[in-house]
Amino acid sequence: MKIFKTYLVKFFCLMYPINKRVLRHLLIRCIAALEGGQHYSPAIRRLFRQYHNISVGMYSYGGCFRPGNIPEGTVIGRYCSFSSDICLISANHPLESFSTHPFFYNPAYRVIDENKIRSTDLVIGNDVWFGHNSIVLPSVKNIGDGAVIGAGSVVTKDVPDFAIVGGNPARIIRYRFSDEKIREMKESAWWEKDIEEIKNEFIHR
Repeated sequence: MKIFKTYLVKFFCLMYPINKRVLRHLLIRCIAALEGGQHYSPAIRRLFRQYHNISVGMYSYGGCFRPGNIPEGTVIGRYCSFSSDICLISANHPLESFSTHPFFYNPAYRVIDENKIRSTDLVIGNDVWFGHNSIVLPSVKNIGDGAVIGAGSVVTKDVPDFAIVGGNPARIIRYRFSDEKIREMKESAWWEKDIEEIKNEFIHR
């Protein structure tokens, strides 16, 4: 049965280059089901690196595996939780140009020959939680470990480690832990361990 699942995953991966959104969503769901869920699937992570230039750490799940939600060049840590409807934006219409219309900055419209805007490469730490309808704008380059992005938030600047942010524009509401506890969490780097290594620690807390 395990060998059959392995070959089936390989077959679905071979189909992934067919650039049809509905098909790709279906393939991701099938592969995840065969590999124990998005949290555990190495094949989905390989596909996202190869075809979308998106790096997703182990055990992260949710909207990070919906092509179109996450821009190319994004790096996502481990153990992150994404609502299915999050939106990360890597570039804006240029405000300095004489027009904000994509004819004048996007070569895909075949009016100009080169891209006139620069995209932001976003780095998301470990154990970050993105609530429903949260949006991250191109001005953001880093979201720290343990951060929480509240539902409906519009994030316009970098988010520190373990900060809870919310609102439009998002502001720091509070930190999840004291400064001392945050230092301890960062030093422990528990997210670098596999779930099998740390589950007993959590069970006995």
